[in-house]
Amino acid sequence: MTRKPTCQELERSIKELKREAAELKREDEAIREGEEKYRTLFDESRDPIYITSRGGKFLDVNRALLELFGYSREEMIDKLNVREIYVYPGDRDKFQQEIEKKGSVRDYEVKFCKKNGTEMDCFLTGTIRRSNEGSILGYQGIIRDVTERKRIERLRDDVHRMMRHDLKSPLIGVRGLAGLLLKADNLTDEQRKATSMIQELGERMLGFIDRTRDLFQMEEGSYTLKPQEVNLLSIFRRIEKALGPLALKRRTDFVFTLFGQHTNPEAEYVILGEETLLEIMFANLIKNAIEASPEGGSISISIDTVERSGQTFHFIDIHNMGVVPMDIRENFFEPYTTSGKEGGTGLGTHNALLVARTHKGDISFTTSEEEGTHLTVRLPENLAPDQNAASS
Repeated sequence: MTRKPTCQELERSIKELKREAAELKREDEAIREGEEKYRTLFDESRDPIYITSRGGKFLDVNRALLELFGYSREEMIDKLNVREIYVYPGDRDKFQQEIEKKGSVRDYEVKFCKKNGTEMDCFLTGTIRRSNEGSILGYQGIIRDVTERKRIERLRDDVHRMMRHDLKSPLIGVRGLAGLLLKADNLTDEQRKATSMIQELGERMLGFIDRTRDLFQMEEGSYTLKPQEVNLLSIFRRIEKALGPLALKRRTDFVFTLFGQHTNPEAEYVILGEETLLEIMFANLIKNAIEASPEGGSISISIDTVERSGQTFHFIDIHNMGVVPMDIRENFFEPYTTSGKEGGTGLGTHNALLVARTHKGDISFTTSEEEGTHLTVRLPENLAPDQNAASS
């Protein structure tokens, strides 16, 4: 015969049921609260976000995506397939293959089309949505419109392509004319020397112009460095010769020291790097030093080595008695930073920093009325040939 529960047991059971009901209510409220928070974050996100089925139907979209594409929620949800917003529908199949192979895809370049037919360059980041059992339910995507950025990049490339062409044409003529003059047999030794220098400088300037595209790759961190052994003192001698007219105009002379001793004109100091890039960097820095130095002053360039965190660095110090103006000290290495220099673009120190960081090095400066300005370049002694440019 089954025993009937006592009153105390019934009371305990009722209390337990009430406690479980209260817990279930709290869990239900937490779920609803979580869903509301998710919904708010989803809708208020500045990034256009969508959720689709595996077949491509839109299941959910946020406000930013609706504003970007010009559709209403009713026009998209369960009615529009994601393929219909691709300019090239085949790109969606490639994206789906990529995301299912990797699990997620970041900044995938695609072209999307707005409701009004306007095409957009976009970066698409996507992830897979899975069931509890692991099967693919669909996808979630975040879209970033980079149309304006791409337009500016194309414009920039066009401008620089034209600039390279317009600068190279007269330089090729100057180089050719210098070559013809050198064939003459009535030049004095001084004239022949000057003409040879014009030809050499024309050659080097053409090389610099050809490397402007490399500077953009460094800016983006996509440039691959190909270091070789380079005689740094040979670079300095070429720069001294090239900047000789400017130094003469400002009555400025150069003083070179190696490990605290004045260097022999034919001395060598070998480092690893790309010769043309290093010459661009030091030419910019030394030219700035000449222009900033008081007339009749000296530009001191000293080479040494330092140990930092167990690594050896080449330490090149460029010193002049000028002072960096207060208004540009905080953003000295940023592009287009210039102060009181007629015709200055403000790109010299920025490009120099790009080259230094591409070589896994850095540039810093100190400046004061008492000490003048020291620009210090640090370049690592060991440099692997497959290292890419550092991010700025």
